[in-house]
Amino acid sequence: MRLAGKSTPVRAASALLIAGALVFGTSACGSEVSGTPTRIQSDVSTLDVGNYQTKPRVIGNAKSERQARAREAQRLADFVALPFEADPSYVEDAWQIRPHIVLNRKTIDNIVINDTFDDVAKDLVAGWVNAWQTGGNPEDKRRTLNLAVLMFPDAKTASAVGPALEHDDFTYNRDNQPVPITKHPNTTAHWRPDISSIGSWTVHDRYVIFIKVVDDTSAPDLPALTNQVERMLDVQLPLIDKFQPTPGAELQRIPLDPPGLLGRTLPSNPERPLRAEPDGLYTGRGALSLLQASPTSLTRLEEGEVDLVSFGDAVVFRSRSDKGARALWKQWQPSTTLEPNQKMIDSPAGLAQQIECYADLVGSGDNQTVAMNICSFQVDRYTVQAVAKQLQDLHQKISAQYALITSN
Repeated sequence: MRLAGKSTPVRAASALLIAGALVFGTSACGSEVSGTPTRIQSDVSTLDVGNYQTKPRVIGNAKSERQARAREAQRLADFVALPFEADPSYVEDAWQIRPHIVLNRKTIDNIVINDTFDDVAKDLVAGWVNAWQTGGNPEDKRRTLNLAVLMFPDAKTASAVGPALEHDDFTYNRDNQPVPITKHPNTTAHWRPDISSIGSWTVHDRYVIFIKVVDDTSAPDLPALTNQVERMLDVQLPLIDKFQPTPGAELQRIPLDPPGLLGRTLPSNPERPLRAEPDGLYTGRGALSLLQASPTSLTRLEEGEVDLVSFGDAVVFRSRSDKGARALWKQWQPSTTLEPNQKMIDSPAGLAQQIECYADLVGSGDNQTVAMNICSFQVDRYTVQAVAKQLQDLHQKISAQYALITSN
């Protein structure tokens, strides 16, 4: 399954497993879709699902303040721009397997260097961070843009936090100099003339937006660095205006799965999670932050009419129609997009819909070994992917996920 065509496979989940990191519809989930059913029925009772669950769960509401804030951060993620939307030269995800949810300084301590963040931003509700870089070989120098959107209870709080964070960033090194960002007046920024980087903080309503650009490809060039900040803000500010925060009084009991799709997604194994973020739902940009995406990925999701993505022990893409899901499957079908370091492998028995499995290989020649096995299928409005190191485990997992999706 691929978001970016043949050149960029969607293998983030397998990459997470290999690295040892903390790592779309049936009528039963979502609204009815008119048209002739395309599914050939499979007898779920005959499937080998191992110990995986096959009955949908009711997820309910947040059980703790931290869980509530994390869910709000996942909602916010779909309104945090991806750097390639401002500059298509950003082609690779630089954040990789680190957590994107910002609830305190821990998530962003590698880009926010001041040590007062948790005190100054003590009223932080939720945040999300993305970082992308220019392409090239591993040894090539890159330009990287880091973007964090932080949400506070109200505009008054944000208006105090933003300048305070900039002040502490600015005074952290006495060689820092202020930089005017005149296109966006609520922005304060700084740089060091001998270092090719810039940091900026922007207050916009209840949000504080942090942008850090590090350009190792050229000598320090303040106009170029400033332009990068302005272009990113040109995209981010209108986007965040579309977000509807959960009212403060309702946040503690925020629903975790209003459409019921997460309850039809295999839950992550708490001892071996696939990613740093908790299981959850996204509508677009947030999902791409957790996948090996490319600058064409948003367009591909739109072509597949994807309106919801659920992350658990499998990834479930829901399209608005069967036609959209079939288009997505056609884009990602492994047998038509296989790469040199991949080979087709057996699919689980008993599944009648479109399903294919392949192995990611490492090494060369007789020394090739399987790094990860991946299965994908499409049924009704859903396109699904799951991964596992052991093939039997994967077959059981994907069979159980099929049962969950097609259960009445």
